[in-house]
Amino acid sequence: MGGMTVQRTSELLAVGLSQRDLSHAQTAGLRTKVRHGAYVDTAAEDAIGKHRQLIAATWPLLGEHTVISHASAGLLYGLPTWDHLLGRVWVTRQTGHGKRTQNLIVTQAALSPVEVAEQFGYQLTSLERTAADYARSVNYPNAVAVLDAALRGGAEPGLLGAIIDAARHCKGALVARRALAFADPRSESVGESVSRVVLAQLGLPAPVLQFEVFHQGVWIARTDFAWPGHRLIGECDGRIKYLGTSAEVADTVMREKRRQQALEDAGWTVVRWTWPDLKTPATLRSRLAPYLRTL
Repeated sequence: MGGMTVQRTSELLAVGLSQRDLSHAQTAGLRTKVRHGAYVDTAAEDAIGKHRQLIAATWPLLGEHTVISHASAGLLYGLPTWDHLLGRVWVTRQTGHGKRTQNLIVTQAALSPVEVAEQFGYQLTSLERTAADYARSVNYPNAVAVLDAALRGGAEPGLLGAIIDAARHCKGALVARRALAFADPRSESVGESVSRVVLAQLGLPAPVLQFEVFHQGVWIARTDFAWPGHRLIGECDGRIKYLGTSAEVADTVMREKRRQQALEDAGWTVVRWTWPDLKTPATLRSRLAPYLRTL
């Protein structure tokens, strides 16, 4: 027992622990309460891990006709997540009504059999239903990121579109429909998805995604964005690229420098941007505009 596994109070009492033992262990930092009646020996360090533990602690308490959905199901499917959505478990209940409690966000909705799946040890909405509901719950750039990831993960486009269209009178439906029209499974990260949204909002020419660069018949790199007619490459640098030990980060930086030098030697201009740049679109436009002669 122990580790990251969530254990119910009843399970711990059944193996001989007392309520006093649980209280002392919690005070001493040897056990962490996930929610009422559920503990772990080792608490997760980040919001995603904590939410996984909260799902595990909450699932046994959910009644019949209730499935994990929205951001919680999205996390399980590996869709993008945002910390502010992970404080409570999102579920869909096919009877009753929606509500919010200390640990739950409950939506009431009818679900067809094709919209329910059994995976990861839980009953949850299907990938397509999850992506559709999730996209209606976030802003447009994030909805694009969710749907990009869902399509990349194997969501069936026709079914996804049908589910979004069926919810056309629901809150967030217009955002989800716009996002699906713009979605592209070739975007491989939230940064790339949001970059596409910003580039489009700036009125810049649409780039080619995941463009393969060759020079004299030799492959050099696969790039995030490219405008081949302008010999211009765009790269979105996410923070995760530079995580790790000091030696690992230094190695990553050197690889990136060698890669960029090879692209420049092949006659390409490389413009890089980060998350702060996406928050100041005018600055990004000023950096790209000189190389896009049609502007």
